[in-house]
Amino acid sequence: MAESYDIFISYSNKDRQIVHKYAKFLEDYGYKVWYDVKGLYGGAKFAGVIADAIEASKLFVFFSSENSNKSEWTKGEIFLAQKFGKQILPVRLDDSDYEKSVMIVLLPLQYIVCKNGVSPGALDELQNAINKFIGEPPKRKELSDKKKITKRRWVKPSLWLSGFLSLFFAFFMMVVSGEYMINVSLSLFSMTITSFLCFLACLYIVFLDQKWNERTMTINLVYLLGMTFFLSYSIMAFGLCYISYEVFSLNYPSIICAVISIYALIKLMNYKKIGYFILWICVFLFSAGSYWWLMHSIIAPIIIAVIGSVCMLVLTGLLKQRYNDISMWSKLS
Repeated sequence: MAESYDIFISYSNKDRQIVHKYAKFLEDYGYKVWYDVKGLYGGAKFAGVIADAIEASKLFVFFSSENSNKSEWTKGEIFLAQKFGKQILPVRLDDSDYEKSVMIVLLPLQYIVCKNGVSPGALDELQNAINKFIGEPPKRKELSDKKKITKRRWVKPSLWLSGFLSLFFAFFMMVVSGEYMINVSLSLFSMTITSFLCFLACLYIVFLDQKWNERTMTINLVYLLGMTFFLSYSIMAFGLCYISYEVFSLNYPSIICAVISIYALIKLMNYKKIGYFILWICVFLFSAGSYWWLMHSIIAPIIIAVIGSVCMLVLTGLLKQRYNDISMWSKLS
């Protein structure tokens, strides 16, 4: 066979707008890709061309969608790929089921989900999956678009903000808790440790969080704000526990709620809808718990419930803001 390919892409012509973006990305990355660029290979006249291209490819990538799962041509391409012993990678563009006749071929296979449009995260996931099947392309192309995808945004401003938030919330929690009036040296030590650990957590988010570039910068700043708030609360409240057992018994429920809030925030920022619902539960727990923590004051639960609800409604609005024509809310699973 005269020409060989790294990847054969099978898709419905109705999905060409999105699929061609993925194909172009793979070509720019350095792979040699065969796909029906202009939608010309739909007739029996070109069946031999398609069969030769599948046979000449290392990997068969099937973009599964409602359209492609109804297509007789994509079904035939899948059977040809199986006949030629090709590795098959399904890429799900939506939640539609595979066509029944190809389920026996596709259901056992590991797939990736790219159902929220072409985003940096989806491109990286596709690239990583293909690398596992056939490795890096022989001549990898590092184009400017790829560099823009991997370059982290707003690093310096985020670090300055992280430092400010870490110091501010550590000091704020020390003052609000009244710890400095009980034990000055312990409170100053706790504040120093708190600000340091909060800043370390922010460093991890800014430099290592894989979803940093996918989220809007507003959501990223909310992430830093929420992390420093709940983490500083947890650490400062934990510091109070060393004063006496009575203080510990009073504070440990709120510490648990704060830790759960951190867990929920991390889940939400990784596109897990369960994190969003847990945060609402934490608003209720903090509101109800404050009645006991603050000596049966009825004012405190009302204030905390109102503030917590307003914060969650603002967060909901931010999650529904669109970035690259896609909202983070639509990507939650």
